[in-house]
Amino acid sequence: MPWKDLSNYFETIPTGFLQNLFKDSEYPWSPIKKLSAGIESFFEGLGSQGNLPADRKVFRNSEGILKEGAYFIQESEILKEDFIDTELKILIKSGTLLESGATIKNHSIIESNCEIRQGAYIRGFVYIGEQSVVGHTTEIKNSIFSKHVEAGHFAYIGDTIIGSYVNLGAGTKISNLEFRTLKAKQNNHFPEINVLIDNQKIQTGLSKFGAIIGDGCEIGCNAVLCPFVLLQQKSWVMPNICVLKGIYKKGTLLRESSRK
Repeated sequence: MPWKDLSNYFETIPTGFLQNLFKDSEYPWSPIKKLSAGIESFFEGLGSQGNLPADRKVFRNSEGILKEGAYFIQESEILKEDFIDTELKILIKSGTLLESGATIKNHSIIESNCEIRQGAYIRGFVYIGEQSVVGHTTEIKNSIFSKHVEAGHFAYIGDTIIGSYVNLGAGTKISNLEFRTLKAKQNNHFPEINVLIDNQKIQTGLSKFGAIIGDGCEIGCNAVLCPFVLLQQKSWVMPNICVLKGIYKKGTLLRESSRK
């Protein structure tokens, strides 16, 4: 089925760390299902090498933040060398700007020449590709930024894959959890996200899933993407639009009159 083909979303299949995640993907969201194990495997391959020297300008608070497996950036700096903590499974490559007030939790990989700005909250199990921006009060969890992704202001990104050269306007929200019944909430149950495509029920195997945003997409300020939005390459979402669950073909322009 054409909608399953990753080439609809990404001009080239990512290399490096992402290569194994994207290899042999049955569905566009398959790399999300592999992300946790992929990060674990990556750091196991590093062994005990690369532990941080004691004089780094970041710190761990033994009474609080350390228990959560996180770094709170105390002083802004551009890294001149790779920053690796094999215990918390955090890698930040050289050339990346870390601004004071950012928080980076365990199981995070941040490639070179990124910007992690004041107030950013990287909640873990995150891959940030090179030249990307995680901005003020932007929260990311269990997600992939391929390359040169800009999430500069007030965004939420959960359980999502974002292609290269994508801009998320200020206030973008990528929701990852469908509405639940009262009974489901009382039982702490998170139902699987499913979708009907070509009269066939597709089971994602995920209880939380945000979006696939293809290469070159533009998301306008204060846009909201509902769970299970597949946005193919070079599509535009105008500001203040709520994009409903569905598959949107390459070059789609989503505005008030074109919402599903």
